[in-house]
Amino acid sequence: MTSVTPRGTGDVGGLGDGPRDWIDHTQARWAELRPELDLAPLGVVGRLLRAAQLVMARCEAYLEPFDLSRAEFDIVSALCRSDGPISPGDLTRQLMFTGPATTKRLRRLEHADWIARSVNPDDARGFLIVASDDGARRFAELLPGYLGLEASLVGVLDDDERTVLAATLRRLLVDWDA
Repeated sequence: MTSVTPRGTGDVGGLGDGPRDWIDHTQARWAELRPELDLAPLGVVGRLLRAAQLVMARCEAYLEPFDLSRAEFDIVSALCRSDGPISPGDLTRQLMFTGPATTKRLRRLEHADWIARSVNPDDARGFLIVASDDGARRFAELLPGYLGLEASLVGVLDDDERTVLAATLRRLLVDWDA
């Protein structure tokens, strides 16, 4: 893609004169092709999507030696912080998975002894899930390193910037999750 600076001050999306990212170049090209469009939302949504992809790739790479995907990590994490067993349906809703994806992940986690399932006493057709003793132990061992990875991903930001970013993202999510 051709590197183009938008018309005007050279400031893309009001972000100042710092280094440019892929979204800056995308916005600049669209500004050249379609100057009548408001491209400001692309600066936010495009960066959220790109950041999510980059974060997921790094998380997946970190978790690979533990034989866990990021989605499986989320399941085990939910179980480890839960006060009791969780139904597959509750996990599906909580983690925003599809039913078939949850089922596939639960089978794999059970086979790898990360989780254990039992018949639901309130519905014999269903079951409840908990972290297995071994799964909870392994998760407790991997969690500090994983949190270190997350810290490294936002390490370029100072404490104030992290606080503002977290608050801003919370505002969006509260609105979107409503």
